[in-house]
Amino acid sequence: MDARLTRAEAAYLLPLPVSPALERARALRLEAAAAYQAGLTEGARQLLARLGDALFGWAARARARAELGALTDRELADIGLSRGEIERAVAVAKPAPAATSRPTRRPASVPMPRPA
Repeated sequence: MDARLTRAEAAYLLPLPVSPALERARALRLEAAAAYQAGLTEGARQLLARLGDALFGWAARARARAELGALTDRELADIGLSRGEIERAVAVAKPAPAATSRPTRRPASVPMPRPA
């Protein structure tokens, strides 16, 4: 049996020499695929955030609406609102971020104060 490859066998078995243009095209395809996946991921994240706000944000808005509705006209004027602006203020307001339950840690380089 002959151990040498024929040209036909070499064409199937050996990799083709890569030109710089092919390398650039391959890199562009990979970047485009990564950007497409990142876009899909971000779109899905935004969709879930809007869905969560629609499902669970109404309770916070209803509570804020009730609290502002319980204020007197004078108290509303102190914070720059009138009765007619309550709905708009509640709809536009962004909820405050939830406080973390973990206590803050002091940096290791700061010595602990000694009791006197």
